[in-house]
Amino acid sequence: MVNLEKYFIASINAANQIGAQRVLHLLDYFGSAEQIWKAQSEDLEKSGLPLKARESFLFFRKQNPNAPQKLQEFCATKNIGLCSIRDADYPPILNEIPNPPAIFYYRGQLEPLATRIAIVGTRECTSYGKEVALEFAEKLSASGITIVSGAARGIDTFAHKNAMKFGRTVAVLGCGICFRESREKQKNLAEILENGSLIMSEFAPSFPSTTGNFPMRNRIIAGLCKGVIVVEAGEKSGAILTAGLAADFGRDVFAVPGDIFAYKSIGCNKLIQDGAILITSAQDIFDFYDFKPTVNIQTKIEKNLMPALDEREKKVFNLIPFDKDITDEEILAQLDEAQLDDFKPSEIFELTTRLKAKKIIQYNGIGYRRLI
Repeated sequence: MVNLEKYFIASINAANQIGAQRVLHLLDYFGSAEQIWKAQSEDLEKSGLPLKARESFLFFRKQNPNAPQKLQEFCATKNIGLCSIRDADYPPILNEIPNPPAIFYYRGQLEPLATRIAIVGTRECTSYGKEVALEFAEKLSASGITIVSGAARGIDTFAHKNAMKFGRTVAVLGCGICFRESREKQKNLAEILENGSLIMSEFAPSFPSTTGNFPMRNRIIAGLCKGVIVVEAGEKSGAILTAGLAADFGRDVFAVPGDIFAYKSIGCNKLIQDGAILITSAQDIFDFYDFKPTVNIQTKIEKNLMPALDEREKKVFNLIPFDKDITDEEILAQLDEAQLDDFKPSEIFELTTRLKAKKIIQYNGIGYRRLI
């Protein structure tokens, strides 16, 4: 028999005027969500529930008498997980904040004890912001840290994109988990699930996206994480709100410095002035937490990015350095010195051209350097 307790909690939470804090208060008073659902008006009044909230809940229950059972069936049919604050797999770090969600819906693999860092920023990011988000997400996720963001376009999308290539990411939605977003966003969320990561939302499955949802969404992003990295943000933006919530929750706030003349860097630069930790690389995060990755990050990244190479391509590629330029002639000389088969100058040119096409080396006008 299915235990419906968390579905009772979700159904109570779905009534107008019954937010997470009121649900938690009622749970403490009645002992179980099923008892709340069955309570009479006078019992709800004795619990201290205000009149408007009582009326709203009683009206909702009258209109939806079988809401918990229907919600359980819906979630089972749609393969949606539901986690309540009373469940053993509720993330402990999220329960530390002053107003934790009573429930959240999710798809994917829930890892309550994961180490998480949020990467947030503007939707209208510059190429600089994009590269920073990709770089940080790549290095942190490859080290075993889960990257959390809000699934919006811009910085959020780039953070999710590279995180799911090299590790795990969590997308926290500002709408219901079944709400039909744009085609592009649906594709991005599908990719997150395909790569074994997590999508979660406090809102009922088909709840629409509205401006008022995002502060609630942002508190979950901040609450799930040890720290929040703001990559690029205007002075008044959701990312700055998330940073403020993180500070209120006792989380660490990191900011990437930007161009002093750029509007989209005003927020980050002001955060640094106000005491946020200035960072310029993922290594700064590792050093701050004295975090020593258990894997070779560069090796993991290369393994994920490396295209298939034939034996002669591999021999040439292995001679190309990261930190200096090497010419065709120098590659040929090293191959000859190592007596690695019989390469000709024309073949070296052909092989480096193929490696450039595979985007794993680049030519700088002087010579070649590795990209991965």
